[in-house]
Amino acid sequence: MNIFIELFFIFAKIGAVTFGGGYAMLPILQREVVDSKHWVKDEELMDYYAIGQCTPGVIAVNVSTFIGNKLAGIPGGIVATLGVITPSVIFITIISFFLNSFEHNVYVVHAFAGIRACVVVLILDTVIRMIRKSVKDMRRALIFTGILAGALSSEISPAILVVIASIAGYFFMPESQVRGEDKKMIWISMFYEFFKTGLMAAGGGLATLPFLYAMAAKTGWFTTTDIANMVAVSESTPGPLGVNMATYVGFQVLGIPGGIWSTLSLTCPAIIVVTCISRAMKRFEHSVTVQKIFYGLRPASSALILAAGLGVVKIAFFTVAGGAAAGWFSHVNWPVLALAVVIWGAYIKFRWHPIIYIALSAVAGIVFSL
Repeated sequence: MNIFIELFFIFAKIGAVTFGGGYAMLPILQREVVDSKHWVKDEELMDYYAIGQCTPGVIAVNVSTFIGNKLAGIPGGIVATLGVITPSVIFITIISFFLNSFEHNVYVVHAFAGIRACVVVLILDTVIRMIRKSVKDMRRALIFTGILAGALSSEISPAILVVIASIAGYFFMPESQVRGEDKKMIWISMFYEFFKTGLMAAGGGLATLPFLYAMAAKTGWFTTTDIANMVAVSESTPGPLGVNMATYVGFQVLGIPGGIWSTLSLTCPAIIVVTCISRAMKRFEHSVTVQKIFYGLRPASSALILAAGLGVVKIAFFTVAGGAAAGWFSHVNWPVLALAVVIWGAYIKFRWHPIIYIALSAVAGIVFSL
């Protein structure tokens, strides 16, 4: 099969079954591009996630661009990016027609309660495997612990943490481990606004929120209520959160062509920046400085992903029900937690494709009204 066709369909499949953003994509990416296709190694995937968190754009898009660029140069990066965002454009465009009924549909609510439990299991299982490979000595364990603490504090930008880890890696890596060296104006304005958002919002889909609020106040294209609806729908539909939100806004303002236009505008900076970085990485992959930087980045990437996974744990397994006197025990969503335990046990034993567990979790969510 032609590499470009294969890239597009593999990443379209990944985008279609990713619920909740770039971190949720990690287990499926690892299965498809590391274990199945052998396009990249585990260490390279960790590198891409680390850089993707501090470069402009959505993490899932950045990582897809990196992988496509590695396999087939600039055209490959563009094709992989188009593949991963295509399901978002299609799903969000369709759902935008039926937003109110979709958002409050009881079966959808229960299905995604089950899916969230499955996503927690897949993320945590993958990050445990990453930790085993990236935290191999006391120095990297210190970097991992420090970055995890910083990420859990929620006060420090992931971009700052990645820079700190890079510096720590440079100084911590032992020398013995170093190897050798009007409507038309609306279209223009929409491109500018989303290009700017994609360029400045580093660290994932939620990082686009401040820019969307500013855009709403400046242009009047949508309201803050629309943003809340976007977040609710985007977190329960396939594809990266930031891409889903861009598609929704574009659709509301200019219909289907607008949804496509805004999505491409958002991802354009990531394609440009990641392509440049990817080419630089190939050129300097044997540089002592680059090796030392990635010595710190790899455990940091694992720590950041674990911190994000713990955030999903809070959403998936705890509720606001229960009085303060009852303690945390009454806040645990025990049926969802039980489902996660069962999914994890099955995943460790059988290692089926993550898509199977996501589908089974959605069915369990509906059947047991999770």
